[in-house]
Amino acid sequence: MTYSSVFTTTTTTVTATTTTVVGNISSVETWDILINTLNLNILKLISLIQKIPGGNIIVRYIKSSYQNDPVRSIFEYALFLFALSYFFSAKRKENKSEIVRFSKNEITELCEEWNPEPLIAEVDALEVWQLKSIPEIKGQNGSHIKLNGFGDETIVNLASQDFLDLNENTDIKEAAKTEIKLAGVGACGPPNFYGTQDVHVRLEEDLAKYLGTEQAIIYGQDFVTAGSVIPAFLKRGDLCVVDRNINLALQKALIISRADIEWFDHNDMDHLEQILTQLKPVLAKQKPIRRRFIVTEGLFANTGDIANLPDIVELKNKFKYRLFLDESLSIAVVGPKGKGLCDHFNIDPLEVSITIGSMANSLASSGGFCVGVEPMIHHQRISSNAYVFSASLPPYSAKVASRAIRIIQNTDSSDGKSVIVSKLHKLTDFAYKSISSALVDSSMSITSSPHSPIIHLALNEAYRSRLNLPLLYGNSTFVTTGKPSKHLNSFDDFLNVESFMLQKIIDYVLVNSKILITRSKLILEHENLPLIPPHLLININCGVSEEEISRLVEVLPKAIEEVTRNINNEDEFFALTDEIINY
Repeated sequence: MTYSSVFTTTTTTVTATTTTVVGNISSVETWDILINTLNLNILKLISLIQKIPGGNIIVRYIKSSYQNDPVRSIFEYALFLFALSYFFSAKRKENKSEIVRFSKNEITELCEEWNPEPLIAEVDALEVWQLKSIPEIKGQNGSHIKLNGFGDETIVNLASQDFLDLNENTDIKEAAKTEIKLAGVGACGPPNFYGTQDVHVRLEEDLAKYLGTEQAIIYGQDFVTAGSVIPAFLKRGDLCVVDRNINLALQKALIISRADIEWFDHNDMDHLEQILTQLKPVLAKQKPIRRRFIVTEGLFANTGDIANLPDIVELKNKFKYRLFLDESLSIAVVGPKGKGLCDHFNIDPLEVSITIGSMANSLASSGGFCVGVEPMIHHQRISSNAYVFSASLPPYSAKVASRAIRIIQNTDSSDGKSVIVSKLHKLTDFAYKSISSALVDSSMSITSSPHSPIIHLALNEAYRSRLNLPLLYGNSTFVTTGKPSKHLNSFDDFLNVESFMLQKIIDYVLVNSKILITRSKLILEHENLPLIPPHLLININCGVSEEEISRLVEVLPKAIEEVTRNINNEDEFFALTDEIINY
């Protein structure tokens, strides 16, 4: 069949159809003239198209399309003309009558009158001391540092969370230098696009092998790791049973997920079992089955104690829950091989469905990670916000973390324990026992676990009672309602003065022993849960000696006595306000 015969046949079909539909409204002759005219125009257009390169392909498409459905071809032709007119037409011009023109004087006057709103609130006079108390390090950070205001004196640094002192390790430094020369200092994109390099893949393999899981995934920032992992699995209507003393990153992650939350008392297994028992009949009636997790930390950042993992695993298996564990502080710290709580309690890592952690502490790097079974990791690569929208971990950070894992895996042939982690355990045990003995008759006592390299010291209950200090700060309604606060906490005078007392102890120790310790510095306005009172923090690391720890033990009781001996009631407590303003 020739091309012209196709148009003739189609024209006859269209004419017959139109005669049937239109009837007496228009004559057959007039319609035939219109169809023939259109037919001729299309033929002329086809002949023009055939003259351009690749025109025969277009003609072949029109030919088959027109034969099967002529109305469709006309419609496509109209759309093609509309597209051409749309893309080549000029942009819509603004209505000049609506444009307001200002003179130079008017513009200057408006600029002078403009008063931008501050991005952050001004620091209150009672809070300025917080900024002044931040130590300024000269040179690199490590177990021994130099501080502004202390000349060239060497200060023992017990404020850093580099527990294994790998920032001072020569191999770590050389690994970072080599990778920077090779790949620069940034990955330049999200992992799911072009931010993943060979060192990132190697680090994920190293983490999975080290922690005994199927796969691992890494993130560019440790704080957003929880906020990316939890919302990837939990949505509105899902259920989490959560320890009430979790860190801020986990709090924010749970809020973002919009899951239903039940809070159990800190490390209280009886209360946890009670909540799971009460929820069981309720969940049994609901269809479909809700996803449900128990969420806790390995080594708690706020309190310094360790989760009771064996009992939690037993309860989660009994009531059919999954376990989410944040090991940011316990990885490379707890357990004979430094593998965290599963290593410490000799529990199969697969009992924990999702484990996250930070590489900014013992691994001397940056960023965060998540380990677990392959489907769970694969799901995050598709659904996790930070993996799609945040920049990947710098290549040198990934290289450093891999090198740190190799150092940690160097074990003693006699007992199979990690050499460097065993050294940390020995120093931690020595410091814990020495400080406990020195503070027997003091107004402060240790509240953290003997296994924690972060030794927490808090004012004891008897002394707090004399000063009429609150047991908790912030969201006071949580005890009765069981719900986090939806509003920012206001400034608290008690918390501010109590923190200042701890800072005075820190200053005394620094001046008289040349040892830097620190304190908890949580921002009350950001906390959704009740905040426990502030603690003194002594961070043990492998770079210090027992002699230096003994020097601290000798000075610390004197510092506590010096600060607290003249503060025995609430009035004397608030008399510190004048010192705060003049700090």
